[in-house]
Amino acid sequence: MDAAVVNPFLNSSMKAFENMFGVTPQPGTPYILDRNGNHRWEVSGILGITGDSTGVVAFRLHKVLANKMLANSGVAIPEKTEDREQLAIQLVSEFTNIISGNAVSGIKLYDLDISPPVVVSGPDHVISWPKGFPIVAIPFTTQYGPYEVDVCFK
Repeated sequence: MDAAVVNPFLNSSMKAFENMFGVTPQPGTPYILDRNGNHRWEVSGILGITGDSTGVVAFRLHKVLANKMLANSGVAIPEKTEDREQLAIQLVSEFTNIISGNAVSGIKLYDLDISPPVVVSGPDHVISWPKGFPIVAIPFTTQYGPYEVDVCFK
């Protein structure tokens, strides 16, 4: 996969964390994700990419980081646990949309559009990636825990 496609997602993720939550993520080394392997993530914000190229982008993290994002967002946090968890999921959805929207607008090689994000949660949840194309995983660390942006284009 072309760095001109992957790098905008890496940069968009880092800028969004810094601007929205005052958190400076440290990128790790990108790697090719094993589509059949187990993963450690509890929450995945997923969206589709269409246009000159098609694909899937996933913003993946643990609930602890999602809750810290919510706490740092300035949004009033509900007292009820289920309401707080739902608000954290909505925040992950919007954050996925922001990351991808900014990244897609920075990709000049293709004319691309993004679908509305969907959030999937729970241990060992499954993402249906496009077959026959690599999934590039871009890991990050923050003081509140790790996250990953996974990108697959065909």
